[in-house]
Amino acid sequence: MDMSSKAWGGAALADDLPVRRFALRVVSELARVNGARPGVPLVELSAALMRYARTGDPALLTTLHAEIIRRRVAAEEIMDLYLPLVVRRIGSDWHDDRIDVLQASMAFARLQSLLRELGKAWVSDRVGRASDGRILLMLPRGEQHTLGAMFAANQLRRIGVSVKVMLIPPLPSLKDTLSRNRFHGIFISASNETSLQPSADLVRELRAADPGNTMIVLGGGLVSREINDNDSGRIAAVTGADIVTNDISCALHACGIQQISAAAE
Repeated sequence: MDMSSKAWGGAALADDLPVRRFALRVVSELARVNGARPGVPLVELSAALMRYARTGDPALLTTLHAEIIRRRVAAEEIMDLYLPLVVRRIGSDWHDDRIDVLQASMAFARLQSLLRELGKAWVSDRVGRASDGRILLMLPRGEQHTLGAMFAANQLRRIGVSVKVMLIPPLPSLKDTLSRNRFHGIFISASNETSLQPSADLVRELRAADPGNTMIVLGGGLVSREINDNDSGRIAAVTGADIVTNDISCALHACGIQQISAAAE
């Protein structure tokens, strides 16, 4: 379910000490559990996370942490499996009018805060590997949410890629950044078909502003897991992106970051 087809409020939450403590405990205790990769989600764990997103009750974080410890769920799975799953479920509830726009906004804000703190905890725990891979991550104009981009940034940073996030920067700021920095690639996260033309506009701006002609990768909700070669080719032709994919390993390899792309597989 894509959220950009409706307008929703950008509810912001202040720094939450219980959320920060939860993130640090999860990452420090379960950063790597048997080299775990995301698998089949556990009903109890996803339900507990959904309840926290809907209510914001800090006591639920204690319950959630106990369930994570008991089930030996890796921190990677929380960020790569459970958070996206709950985001999709909240989006479906909102789309089907089971919750209103304010409830959806607050739930997304809580999850975004949790994702941000998990990402910070990961860095502080020094789990990631150092590298010289550098990526600029952006959204096309008109996007109304940032969670997808945050998920991508977290995944990249955890495998050692340096990520500069400029969600929807003004053109002068974008030109200045590109003139002062060199990136291996520019990643654009686009949500759905309505993002096609704004993405094409952004690619044109990037081509004009970037003296190094950096590789441009387009991904996000627009690029479903079931996308076929014809769809990928159509999206690339419309937007002007060099590659259309949600496969981080493939995207990094296309940008010349082979050593890290192997770690992402």
